[in-house]
Amino acid sequence: MTTVVAPTTAAPTAGPGRLRSARTGGAVVATIALLPFVAFLLVFAVYPLINLVRLAVSDTTVQNAVFVSEFSGLSNFGRVLTDPTFQHSVLITTAFVVLTVGITLVVGLALALLVDRAVVLHHLARNVLIWPAVITPVVVSVLWLLVLSPTVGGLNKLLRTFGLPEQSWLNSGLGAFMSVVAVDVWHWTPIVFLFLYTALKGIPSELFEAARVDGATERQILFQVTVPLLGPALVVVGLLRLVMSIKAFDEMFLLTGGGPNGATNLISLDIRSQFFDRLDFGYAAAESIVVVAATLIVVGSALLIRRRSAGGAS
Repeated sequence: MTTVVAPTTAAPTAGPGRLRSARTGGAVVATIALLPFVAFLLVFAVYPLINLVRLAVSDTTVQNAVFVSEFSGLSNFGRVLTDPTFQHSVLITTAFVVLTVGITLVVGLALALLVDRAVVLHHLARNVLIWPAVITPVVVSVLWLLVLSPTVGGLNKLLRTFGLPEQSWLNSGLGAFMSVVAVDVWHWTPIVFLFLYTALKGIPSELFEAARVDGATERQILFQVTVPLLGPALVVVGLLRLVMSIKAFDEMFLLTGGGPNGATNLISLDIRSQFFDRLDFGYAAAESIVVVAATLIVVGSALLIRRRSAGGAS
C-alpha cells in the first residue's frame, strides 16, 4: 500500500516590507484616532488662548455695540504689576489657597484612614462622605447662605437658642473670609478623601503587618509607611486642589461678591469685575495670562521637585 504525502507549504514569513506596512497602517490609525482630540484642543484651548493674548496686548473698547481694538503693547501687563487692587487679590487668593489646600489634604487623609479602618458601616460612610462633591456650586451657595446669613441663618438662630451672641459671619472681613474657606473645604474635601481612600486600598496589607511584627507603633506606621506610600497620590490631589482653589469663583461670588471691603476678592472675582463691570477687557485678559502663567510655574515646579526627589530616593 502506497501512502501519498501531500507537500507542505511553509508559512509565509513577515518580511521587512510587510512589517513596515503594518507599522505605517498602525500610525495612520493612531493619527486618525487623535484627530478629534486635536480638533477639540484647537477649538477650545489654542484658539481662545490666542484671542486672550491678542486682547491682552490691545486697548479694546465697545463703540456702537462693536469691539474696537488698538494695539497697546505690554502696557496692560505693566498695570498688572503696579495695581494695588490686583496685588490685594493675589494676597487674598494666596491665603485662601494655602488654607483650603492644606485643610482639605489633612481632613481628606484623616477621613480616608478612618473609613479604611472602620469595622461597621464603612460602605455607608464612604458613600455619604462624597455627597457634597456632587452638589452644584449654586446649590452649595444657597445651602450655606441659609446657614451663615446674619438675619435668617441657622447658625445665628442656634446661637440665640443657647443665649450666645450672634455673629456677622458674612458682614465682617475675617468672618467672610473664613466662611468662604469653610464652604470650599466642605465642598471639595470629599474629592481628596475619595482619591486618597482609593490609593490607600491599593497598598498591600502585608506592609503594615510586617511593620507591626517589627514592633512599629501606629504613629510610626502612619508617618513612616502610610504617608510615604501615599506620597504620589498626595502630590497629584494636592496639585488638583491647588488649581481648583486658584480658579474658585461660584461660591464666593454668590455668598460675598468679593466683599466686604475686598476681604474675599479672589483673583477670579477681580478678573470678572474688570471684564464685566469696568469693561476693561485688555487689562482683564492680562490678569488672566499672569494667573495662568503663575499657576503653570507653580505646578511645573512641584512636579519637577517631586520627580527629582523620587529619582534621588530610587
